[in-house]
Amino acid sequence: MARKLNLLVLVALALHANYTGADSSSDDKKGALTVDIDNGAESKVVLPDFSPYAVPEAALWEQFGDGADARWKKSDAVKDGEEKARYDGEWAIEQPSVLAGIAGDKALVVKTPAHHHAISARLDSPFDPAKNGLVLQYEVKLQDDLKCGGAYIKLLTAPSSGEFSDQTPYTLMFGPDKCGDGKVHLIFRHRSPVTGEYTEHHLEQPPTPPVDGLTHQYTLVINNDNSFTLSIDGTERRSGSLLTDFAPPVNPPKEIADPDDKKPEDWEDKEKIPDPDATKPEDWNEDAPLMVPDEDAVIPDGWLLDEPLLVADPKAEKPADWDDEEDGDWSAPQVPNPLCEDAPGCGPWERPLKRNPEFVGKWNAPLIDNPRYKGEWAPQQISNPEYFEDKSLYKLTKIDAVGFELWTMQAGITFDNIYLGDSADAASRISDNVWKPKHDSELVVDQAMRPKEPPKPKLGFSDIPALLKTRLEEIFFSIIDFYTAAQSVGVSAALKQESSGAFAAAMVAAAVGWVSWNILLFARFLLGMGGVSGPQVEAASAKISEKKTDGDSNEASGTSTGASTSIAKEGKAVKRK
Repeated sequence: MARKLNLLVLVALALHANYTGADSSSDDKKGALTVDIDNGAESKVVLPDFSPYAVPEAALWEQFGDGADARWKKSDAVKDGEEKARYDGEWAIEQPSVLAGIAGDKALVVKTPAHHHAISARLDSPFDPAKNGLVLQYEVKLQDDLKCGGAYIKLLTAPSSGEFSDQTPYTLMFGPDKCGDGKVHLIFRHRSPVTGEYTEHHLEQPPTPPVDGLTHQYTLVINNDNSFTLSIDGTERRSGSLLTDFAPPVNPPKEIADPDDKKPEDWEDKEKIPDPDATKPEDWNEDAPLMVPDEDAVIPDGWLLDEPLLVADPKAEKPADWDDEEDGDWSAPQVPNPLCEDAPGCGPWERPLKRNPEFVGKWNAPLIDNPRYKGEWAPQQISNPEYFEDKSLYKLTKIDAVGFELWTMQAGITFDNIYLGDSADAASRISDNVWKPKHDSELVVDQAMRPKEPPKPKLGFSDIPALLKTRLEEIFFSIIDFYTAAQSVGVSAALKQESSGAFAAAMVAAAVGWVSWNILLFARFLLGMGGVSGPQVEAASAKISEKKTDGDSNEASGTSTGASTSIAKEGKAVKRK
């Protein structure tokens, strides 16, 4: 019975393993986009059509639709002292060619790898963050990955003039950058009310940007209480205060070290000094070397003192074109002495070195407390002449243009759906109605482009023996792996290992069930053999007695087996042969 049960369990496991991986999904979509994949198959996906989305009262809302070519101006800045263009990278306003999620949706695309790029667009009117704060949101898509380059946006300080370049004053810079470890830049410039100079302040502990072929949305919200939030794809990744989370801090310290204060010549800032009264012991030998030959060492047996380590190659021959007068005397190249291969050594033997027990090193006087010690010297603190306290950092300088000024090793960096304003609600609606549908559609296209495994053939009854053999081999080797892992890392850790843990757990459960089943059978057998009457025996044998009642006459007329069993029935021992 137990063997039949085990066989059925194995058959069920084999059938389950075969059908679990089968592809039962069906694709009933009739798509407008046909995607070719590596295995030659085709998958059709319907892309939503692009529809302009209106955002009222925005300082800038750019979807790169009609008129975008006129709004965005490529920089014609030249290198200092040269006529060559400083930014020779090309741009295009076009639909992405990799994982396009919306049919007809155009964007601004970097076209030239390993070049500098600069392009900008003016606002209809200057935007002042001092009124209600600032909200900046835009999309980035990396069609050709990003090994080294930037994808950040700059908000240019009003009034901006001349050709856009890295020297153009900006109010804020925001977005991903990657060359090695990636990060999302957030930098703002602040003007000192005392000196009138601008300083850059960088976000501490910036988040890491996603790097793939999907469209990702970067959102920055600066509130009029100086708080900010930085989100990627609608998920907050960093938050804090303009006052405390940027380096260097905007507000300078009230006091600074006096630059004219000098340390006195007699200032003692050494806490310990050599003891002037200490003298070197007479037996202190500074000349004793650290290592000396080991006089107890002996030459190993078999050492070939007269054999050199290298010998002339006996197989070498003088080249036919060798001229002794021009090339000199020819000699065979040196090769390792073959006699030294099996010997402990060849050539002159030298005693190994050991540490000199008499080595003491250079003598130095012990240190004592400096009686003239005054502590560490520091200049006096004076009032900072450039001190100010600005508690309204959100009131950034006015903005009249946006631009991308980048250097990148990869082309295909794509920008779209740029929003600049003061409404976090408007940015959220853009995320729900513009970015999210595009992103979800890209995920569908990405899934469709992945090669699908062919469906596994359906099993027939004749396939079961071979499948059982395969499954038994897998279980056997999994048990071996589990045993090896258990010996190395312990049973608990081995059970968690993916390669053997699942099989091991199943085998342990099966073993516990099998042992429990056999214990019950053995207990019933012992109770039957004992011939003891009583409530326990009656309960254990009641069903057996009922099933055997009809077969008593047949067994009595049959051939005797020579064995007898005592069964408790109605409180009496009945002997059956």
